[in-house]
Amino acid sequence: MASSDIIQTRDFAEQSYVHSGCSSVSKIEKQKIILTSKTDIPKQAAIIEKKKYSLNESETIREVRIRSLSHWSHFTPSSKSMASAGWFSCNVNDRVICIYCNTICHQWTINDDPAEVHTRIAPQCPFVLSMPSKNNSPKIIIDKLEETFQPSHPQMAKISCREETFSNDNWKENLPSIESLVRAGFFFAGIDNSVTCFYCNGSLHKWGPNDNPMIEHARWFPHCTYAK
Repeated sequence: MASSDIIQTRDFAEQSYVHSGCSSVSKIEKQKIILTSKTDIPKQAAIIEKKKYSLNESETIREVRIRSLSHWSHFTPSSKSMASAGWFSCNVNDRVICIYCNTICHQWTINDDPAEVHTRIAPQCPFVLSMPSKNNSPKIIIDKLEETFQPSHPQMAKISCREETFSNDNWKENLPSIESLVRAGFFFAGIDNSVTCFYCNGSLHKWGPNDNPMIEHARWFPHCTYAK
């Protein structure tokens, strides 16, 4: 999984949970936030908070989430229900991740409800709080990216310009592909396998063969307008 130069991986700790009758779950989180099975917020408080919360999610991220599950191995739960519950495929068996709370789940069974699992494990996740209840209409707002376009590296705004930076002999990686990196907003920073977003100036390195640049971009830099 890609690492960020701004958010160091050592600031995160991994805790695993196995729940009877459902999927195995891992929670990767900042050490300052301790999640246990007892952190479920009261039902009434959750309902109040959920009514007040909405999530701005771009059409691009939603499409990437759906595409990431195109080779989903289970008939039940379906890829559609997984995507609707906010899960992205990690391209490793049936492992999935939510980029908004960094919860990782795997070993899914036919009795698992993706939305229920997400809600139970990460009740305060922004995506979970924005999910509609059975009696409410959807609260997820598609952000059309109407904000003023102000990239940190305007000279790299064009895909062709970002692509040219990878012609440097110092770039020796085969995966992820250069095309997927530049479409995710990255250009080669010229050092090791570090890449930088032309818009938010966030940098990632230590790429793995199963990493999806768009997912990693949104996960590490959720406030980047280009990655939304």
